[in-house]
Amino acid sequence: MIDIDENYTGHENLEAISYSHRFNKWMYGEVLPGLYGDILEVGSGIGTFSEILANDFPNSCLTLTDVSDKYIENLKKKYQNNKNITIHKLNLNNHTDYERIGYGQFDSIMAINVLEHVENDEFALAQLYNMLKDKGTLVVLVPCHKVLYNVIDKNIGHFRRYTKKDLENKISKSGFDIDRMFYFNAIGIIGWYLNGNLFKKSQVNGNGLKVLDILVPLLKRTERIAGKRVGLSLVGYLMKGYQNIKPA
Repeated sequence: MIDIDENYTGHENLEAISYSHRFNKWMYGEVLPGLYGDILEVGSGIGTFSEILANDFPNSCLTLTDVSDKYIENLKKKYQNNKNITIHKLNLNNHTDYERIGYGQFDSIMAINVLEHVENDEFALAQLYNMLKDKGTLVVLVPCHKVLYNVIDKNIGHFRRYTKKDLENKISKSGFDIDRMFYFNAIGIIGWYLNGNLFKKSQVNGNGLKVLDILVPLLKRTERIAGKRVGLSLVGYLMKGYQNIKPA
């Protein structure tokens, strides 16, 4: 169990999802093609994806960040002997935190399930744009469909769920070009609606996550064939100065 503040919302959900190894690898695989060079991970949390990044990019300079002091403390302990990894606190609505890390430093940035936690997400997108080097890439994954906003979202600390149009407009204002945008995890819509909208449960269903994890190989093939036209989340490849990337 990670040592974390008792009032930190959504920690139980983060821990539950961290055990869904197939699902996490599937999610990570959707953003992986946009990652290269010096990488910034926004919202590292308990380090579910940080560990995969460290293994996949052993020669890259990785910067891990989070808004929680406790998470930062635990990440520093875990990676204290890895000279390629630096760890900083990053409140995405705090200009000073961005300045402390440095602008124009990164080839790519990964933000999985982060922007929805930020009150002023347009400010955050503009700052992340400035954190990138020229022709850098920001890959985001965010929850979508406003009708699905429920008690789970509130418990986790989500300010919003996005529509595709909403996200496109905010991205455009920040200066990014959109290389590609697609949906992810179609079957997750059913579980999210039943658990949060219908039954009003504030935690993700552990048994449901286990079933989802087992079904991942089948779901990956199904979504690839269907063309990723519907899903619980949206994935966007955002470019600072356009370059061609072809996600898997």
